[in-house]
Amino acid sequence: MMGVDGGGLDDLLGLAVLGREEKTRQWLLWSKGWAHASVLERRKSEASILRDFEEAGDLVICDRFGDDIADIVALAKRIDEQGLLHAVALDPYGVGAIVDALDEVGISGQDRLVGISQGWKLTGAVKTAERKLAGGSLRHSGQGLMAWAVGNARVEPKRNAVLVTKQASGSAKIDPLMAAFNAIALMSTNPWSSRPSIFVI
Repeated sequence: MMGVDGGGLDDLLGLAVLGREEKTRQWLLWSKGWAHASVLERRKSEASILRDFEEAGDLVICDRFGDDIADIVALAKRIDEQGLLHAVALDPYGVGAIVDALDEVGISGQDRLVGISQGWKLTGAVKTAERKLAGGSLRHSGQGLMAWAVGNARVEPKRNAVLVTKQASGSAKIDPLMAAFNAIALMSTNPWSSRPSIFVI
């Protein structure tokens, strides 16, 4: 399972790879982010921390537009060729270039590219992540990029819903976290794979 959340030129492109361990059924999560070099100029206050994430291997800073999408598609193709990719979960808005690029490597159609509604409709994914982390049935790779994104997130209670949105978080970057929620929303439907496990890096 892959979750993707992309923003504009002033934003990060977030990726989450989520799968189940074959025997324990434990969920395993790994994340990565991409940013265009122009973000370092536009976000000078965050440039040093973004460079730290780059040095750690959690973030790729691209000099050319489109390199981020090419990287994500190459990873999706690699996972898919091993029979381990069920689908890619995306925010339905502003992902046309990603959808087109995935189609070129044979990942297309409503069963492989799944739009995940945002806002209050992500409440189930947010609560699932919270409970599974607390219970130890969701493990993550302990990356600084994700810790930073989680720290940037702002939770907005609204009636029975729990909202974690870019609007509530302001200018803070939460794209890797939103990508994870997209993947978790799809994983919660209990998909099956042609292989026993759907997790590989």
